[in-house]
Order: sequence, then structure tokens, then C-alpha cells
Amino acid sequence: MIPAVEVGGARVFLGDCRDVLKALPDNSVDSIVTDPPYELGFMGKKWDNSGIAYDVTVWVECLRVLKPGGHILAFGGSRTWHRLAVAVEDAGFELRDSIAWIYGSGFPKSLDVSKAIDKAAGVEREREEPQSRKQPSSSISATGFGADGWSPQVKNPVTSEAKTWQGWGTALKPAFEPVVVGRKPLVGTVAENVLEWGVGGLNIDGSRIGIKEGDGWDVPIPQAKTAHPSWTSGATDRVEVDWTDKRQTPHTQGRWPANVILDEVSAGLLDEQSGVLKSGANKPYVSNHDPSQSVASMIQGNKPGETLRTYTAPASEGGASRFFYVAKASKRDRNEGLEELEAVSAGDMVDRVEGSAGMDSPRAGAGRTSGAKNFHPTVKPTQLMRYLIKLVTPPGGTVLDPFTGSGSTGKAALLDGFQFVGAELTEEYLPIIEGRLRWASEQGVETDDTLF
Repeated sequence: MIPAVEVGGARVFLGDCRDVLKALPDNSVDSIVTDPPYELGFMGKKWDNSGIAYDVTVWVECLRVLKPGGHILAFGGSRTWHRLAVAVEDAGFELRDSIAWIYGSGFPKSLDVSKAIDKAAGVEREREEPQSRKQPSSSISATGFGADGWSPQVKNPVTSEAKTWQGWGTALKPAFEPVVVGRKPLVGTVAENVLEWGVGGLNIDGSRIGIKEGDGWDVPIPQAKTAHPSWTSGATDRVEVDWTDKRQTPHTQGRWPANVILDEVSAGLLDEQSGVLKSGANKPYVSNHDPSQSVASMIQGNKPGETLRTYTAPASEGGASRFFYVAKASKRDRNEGLEELEAVSAGDMVDRVEGSAGMDSPRAGAGRTSGAKNFHPTVKPTQLMRYLIKLVTPPGGTVLDPFTGSGSTGKAALLDGFQFVGAELTEEYLPIIEGRLRWASEQGVETDDTLF
């Protein structure tokens, strides 16, 4: 099979992923990170209403080409992800967890019940002015969690029935997308599988949540002098402390990764709600003895005159979002590498006439602006995909995305030195994929310390 796009360490095949997957060898990829259709018929796109995400045969093929112990991360819609999860599980994957990607920029795709009643009665209201975006709010309570500044210009209902149902809608504001976390069954134990196949675990240290400067961790280590063997309790109160210029290093890469991921908007909203928090200090720890023992027992068994280095991890301060990874989305992310492509209008992106009332509807993706060269409607942030890939893929490993879309997974993979294999059914996305992959390949492997 000839790849439709081949750039550096990336190959993307044009065609139905069910056919593409059959041509791939058994046990040939290290991870699967993908954003399959949510089967919602989004913006009337046929590919989002085919049922392929629920087709068990797709995931059976994914299972076959994935190495034993390899992980799959598959995005799903909040209304339909349960069917995706069942299909993945029925294919033979072990469901290990789910990850919630929480964001604050979603549009409520809701039907105004009151307006619908007036319309059904044949009564026309005045044309509404376009809803305004990004209006600043002085507090979260004024707009509600996840609000992004939408201020609908409410027009008075006409009929008495419409007046009764004023303020009622049919949908909540979308603010999260779940990610199915699955694993191909191991061959033997975790240790045996990892040694044989190179996969089977999660890259915890490589995905820790970075600790910000001033977060309370970069402090001197107090060094205890001449601990006495008779001290059996209250040891840290009795130890004479000598502060040195050494720095303590517990979990220097950061906090343990969680199954919640935030974007910058949701992180800001969470911090505004929580305010500045201060976590308590950890229990004292003796760095040159068995950490499973208590400080008191270690001091009791210490030889007279022996020095014990003890420290207590101090309290950390900040908003609640500091415990979660925050995926930052660049405004130029969508169009990097697409300079030579023709830009499309906002109307073309949502299949509506520019300037029409339909362009103002949140149900149609209102707020889109003209000038986009990447016209795929559901582009995931590259930083988010980089984080997920790194979590489940060994260094230099091969990532598979059977639903390549505009190539976000492939772009992310190349930036961090991974190999990539993808499939895409829609031919008009291929120039976008090629441009983004080529751009990523030309950057070389990044070492972005701000990523984690």
C-alpha cells in the first residue's frame, strides 16, 4: 500500500481505517492515541454520523496491530462515549481508566424552547443581534462555571405559552470530553511484558505535573546533628538542625499525573473559585535511611554520633489547578505549516452564508472567524496530544491514529521524536495533514520544559 502522505517518521494512508489497519503487521505499534468521530452528526458532516466509532471490528484490528501491553487513548463525546468504551472493551481491550479533558470554551448547542414555541405558532420575533463574546465578568458567580462571555440578547416572547417557557433550553454547555484509557492484555506479568515488548506501563515521571517556582518545594534541607539512640518519639522536635545550601529533591519532575486535564480557561475558573490554597507539609522523612521506617524508629536504631538528614516537604501554595496538567492551546496551532494553503471563510467552515443569522447560532459553531486554513471542525490542541502521547508511548515508539483528521496526533508525535502511522478517509484533509506534519518534522525534536 502506497501512503498518501509520508513525511519523515510519519505515514498517513488515505482510506477507510478498517482497510488500512488490515494492511499493518501484528504487534507493530506501541500506542494508539486517537480522536474518533463522536457520532453526533456535527455540522452535518457524514463522517460524524457513520457509526464507525462503535464498530467493534475497528478496535479488533487496533488490538491486533498494538503490541501486548500497549495502551489506547480514544476521545469520546460526553453523550456517546459509553458506546465507544463498550466497543473498545468488546474488542478485547482492558478498560484501565478514563481521562476527563475539561475546557471552558465550548458553545452551548441548545434550542431556545420559548422561541421554538413562538415559531411553531407562526409568530416571528425581531431578528436578534449577534451574541457578544468574551465580555469580561467580575466574578464566576455572575456567569457560572465554564462561562466564556456569551451574552444572549433576550427578546420578549410573543405568545403566552412562549412567555411561560422563557429561559428554558435543551442542552448544557459542553465543558469536558472523556478519553477512554484501555490496554491490550499483557503477556505474562507487567515486568515480563515490559521487558519483552517495551510497553505495558504509563510514563509517570515523564508526565508529572510541573511544579511552579515558589510552590514550596525548592527549599534547603535541614541536616540533623548527632541523633541520640534514645529518642523514640517527637524526634523532629529534638533534632538540632543545621540548614545547608543543599536543595531537597522529592519528585523533582512534579506531581503524579491525574485523570483530569484542564485547559487555560477552566484552570483560571477553577483557581478563581478555589482562591489561593495552602497544602499541609508532609511528614518528616530521613533521606539516608529506609523510607518505609518512621523517623523515630530510625533515630532509635541510629549509632551515636551518626548524622541523619531529615526534611519535611513544606506546604505549597496556589490555585487548585496546580494539581492538574493544563494544556495550553496556541492561537497559531491550527495553521502552522499551512502558509501555502488557501484560507476559508467562517461561513464555509460551518456551511452557512457569511453574515446570516445562522452564523450567530451557537448550535452552528458561532464565533468562528474567517481566514482559517485548517478548516477541520474538531482540531485538538497539539500540547494536549503531546502530553497524552508521552504518557503511553516509550521514547521513539510508534503511535497509531486511525482517525487522523487534520493531523494533530501526528504533529504532536513528530515534535517529540515518535514515529507515526495514520489513516484518513476524507481526501480534502490530506493537504492540511501534510503541511502540519512537514512543519513539525522541520522543527526537530523539541525539549519544551514548559510542557509538563
